[in-house]
Amino acid sequence: MSDVDIRDFFRLEDALPCEYKLISSDQIATQDPETLFDYSEEIQLIGQLKMLQRQGKGLLERVDVQNAEMAAYLNNLDQQVELIGRRVLFNEIQTPDNFRSELIDLSVGGAGLCIEELLPEQSYVALRVLFDEGAWVLTCFARIRYSRMHKGSRQYRSGIEFVSLPLEYQKLINRYLLNRQTEARRAQIRAEHNNELL
Repeated sequence: MSDVDIRDFFRLEDALPCEYKLISSDQIATQDPETLFDYSEEIQLIGQLKMLQRQGKGLLERVDVQNAEMAAYLNNLDQQVELIGRRVLFNEIQTPDNFRSELIDLSVGGAGLCIEELLPEQSYVALRVLFDEGAWVLTCFARIRYSRMHKGSRQYRSGIEFVSLPLEYQKLINRYLLNRQTEARRAQIRAEHNNELL
C-alpha cells in the first residue's frame, strides 16, 4: 500500500489491543507474519473457527437455495459458534501481558501504534491486533512512518502504514470501519432525537 497516502482513508478512534515485534525488511519478503508470534490455544481456536466459518459461507448459500429450513438451522449453528468465539476472544483480551499496546485511528491504509518505546522511522514491525466486536485477529506487517511522544501520555505514538496487506484483510477492515460508522451515526441520531424531546 506504499503508493497510497494513508490520510485519504476514513479513520476511527477505537483503541484496539495489539502486540508488535520489530523486524527487518527481509523478513517481510521471506516470512508470514503469523509465524512471528506465539499463539495461545484460545487464539488458535478462534483462527480455526473463523477459517471453518469462511469455508461454510459458500456452502450455506447453496443450501439456502435448495432448502431454506436447513439453511436457517445451519445459520443458527454458525451464530452459536460466533458467540463462543467472541467469548473466547474476550477472555484472551483480559490477559494484558500479551496485548500491552494499542492501535488507534485505524484505516485501511494504516493506523497509530501507541507503545512504550520510540521506533526508528522507516523500520518495520509485525502486528497482531485483536478486534473485539468482530471476533477476529489481524496479523500483518507495517512500516513506521513517524514516531513521537503521544500528547498527554508517557507513551509514543508511531504512525504506521500497512505493508502487503492481503485483500481479504482490507475487506475485513473496511467492513469493520463501515459497521463502526453506522453505529456512530445511529448513536448520533438517537442523541439528537432525545435532545429534541427535551
